[in-house]
Amino acid sequence: PIEEVKARATQSIESGVGGIKIKVGQPDMREDLRRLAAVREHLGEEVPLMVDANQQWDRHSALRFGRAVEELGLVWIEEPLDAYDAEGHARLADALDTPIATGEMLSSVAEHVRLIEARAADIIQPDAPRVGGITPFLRLATLADHAGLQLAPHFAMEIHLHLAAAYPREPWVEHFEWLDPLFNERLETRDGRMIVPDRPGLGFTLSEQCRKWVVDSVAFGRA
Repeated sequence: PIEEVKARATQSIESGVGGIKIKVGQPDMREDLRRLAAVREHLGEEVPLMVDANQQWDRHSALRFGRAVEELGLVWIEEPLDAYDAEGHARLADALDTPIATGEMLSSVAEHVRLIEARAADIIQPDAPRVGGITPFLRLATLADHAGLQLAPHFAMEIHLHLAAAYPREPWVEHFEWLDPLFNERLETRDGRMIVPDRPGLGFTLSEQCRKWVVDSVAFGRA
């Protein structure tokens, strides 16, 4: 319900989160537009606002939505099209003033290279666990910076905070509390900024709850 959405948005901002992203892509686009307008009015013009369509639209629908929301000053429209439609994303990015963000579903550096070379996004959203870890992430981040793209990694803020902090351009990091039960520590968010911890490594130790959830383990590589 839209009243609950507005209440949670306020709660997030008051907790130190720097922007709000809401889901769009309902069968009736007019409902998306009504909800989005209500959230923008509730938050005011100063709060950064994004939308995530999770690949729900075809090219024509995405363009129609993008034109309808230009006046709302969104930070980005995320995954408006099929994740592998680099050409469609490129056309959309060229046609709209609102930046296009995508990339979270891609599972390799090579797939991101195709996205970057096609100029298919203004903001790239790699997922380090999904592309193979820190080294591949840094490889594609270098390519993205060379292309002048912004960075907003997908999910797993516990690792992406560190990687985003190393990016030459000011990044965004998604704030999720879903993985909190796995760790003893918590990330600090203050005044719209996520604070890089000064603890060793990524700054987290596994909780007892996490250990209880382990059902199997395996060792590999040289002893």
